[in-house]
Amino acid sequence: MDKLQEKLGQDFVVQNQNLYTENKIRVYKKVGNDVSQEVFVELQNNHENEIYNLILNQRGNEFNKEQFIDREEAICALGIYAVSVLGDRVRDTETQNKILEIEDNDFDFLNNLLNLKVGESYFSILKEKRIAINLEQSKDDLYNICYINPDLKKIDLVKDREAPSAFLVLYNFSQKLKEFTSILNEWKKSTNISLHSEEKIRRLFLGK
Repeated sequence: MDKLQEKLGQDFVVQNQNLYTENKIRVYKKVGNDVSQEVFVELQNNHENEIYNLILNQRGNEFNKEQFIDREEAICALGIYAVSVLGDRVRDTETQNKILEIEDNDFDFLNNLLNLKVGESYFSILKEKRIAINLEQSKDDLYNICYINPDLKKIDLVKDREAPSAFLVLYNFSQKLKEFTSILNEWKKSTNISLHSEEKIRRLFLGK
């Protein structure tokens, strides 16, 4: 558990519970000197099988989010998902305000701004790109935002949204995908992660 705590840093608390029937690893968020227990994430492993269940616990209600069969990948998923659910994010309100002022069809300005603030690897405007957040025109003056996975499957994030609100959704999810990639790359320095599990963790981080 030392590696998990090291990756998460001092803003999180890791607890390991070895019970008679199962093992549980929990991650909590620190708030000052206290530990917030209203919402936490947990990895459960029944001693009778090799399945690791990733659980979101909200005020005592458990939600099974994903399953893994490899312990190292499961711990990696726990750490990354904890950051997604429990972590603090700094909002760039200046960039968000600029996006909300963009004219409906000023895609060049939007593209240049997102290239500067996020990077071209994480988004695409009106052209399909794998492992990226895509903006598509659905109807006149309405847009869909979706994530396209490595197999070109589309996962809807927002449908039929007007501009510039749709542009802001594109920016926010692109930033989140960039954050995920940075965190994942740190984990990959010490953990072997299959492409299949990497995609599952990516979807978890995006909340989809």
